[in-house]
Amino acid sequence: MKAKYFLAQRNLQKVLSRKPGEEGFSLIELVVVVAVLAILAAIALPSFTSINDKARVSGAKSTLANMVKECAVKLVGEDNSATALAYKKPSIDSYNFSSSGSNQVCGGNDIYTAAPKTGINLPTFKISAASGGKTCVPASSGDNKALGCTGGSAGTVNDDTGETEGQSSGGW
Repeated sequence: MKAKYFLAQRNLQKVLSRKPGEEGFSLIELVVVVAVLAILAAIALPSFTSINDKARVSGAKSTLANMVKECAVKLVGEDNSATALAYKKPSIDSYNFSSSGSNQVCGGNDIYTAAPKTGINLPTFKISAASGGKTCVPASSGDNKALGCTGGSAGTVNDDTGETEGQSSGGW
C-alpha cells in the first residue's frame, strides 16, 4: 500500500517521466552567462588598476614621511656622528628614495625624495627637512600623473617636442 502511494506522488512522477537530454543548461544559456561575466570584468578591471596606483602613491608618501621623521629624531639626539645619523634607505616596489645630502646620512637641510622607478608614470614627492614643506611633481604622462598631488597643474605634453608645458609643482 505504501509503495503504491509513494509511486503516485507528483514529484516522483515528474522525475521518472523525464526524457534523456532534458537536464542541464542549453548552450545559449551558457553563452549569455559568459557574456555577462565578461562585461562585468571589463567594467571592474580599470577600477582595480586605479586602486593599485593609489596604494603605490599612498605607500610612497607614508614611507617618505616616516624616513624624514626618523631623521628628525636622530638629529635631535645627543650623538651626531655619521654612524648615529645613518638611515636605511627604504625599498618599495614602485619608488626609489633618496636625500639631497650625504649618502644615507640624515641632514637638517636635506630634501628627501620619493621618485617613481623607471617606466612608472606616477608623481615624485619631496619633503624639505628644514621647513617641512611637501612638494609633489606630476609625472610627464599617464592617467595618474598627478595622483596624490594637491594644487599646481599637470600641464600638457607638446606633440612636437614631447616635453611637458605648463606643469607646476603642488603640495601633498
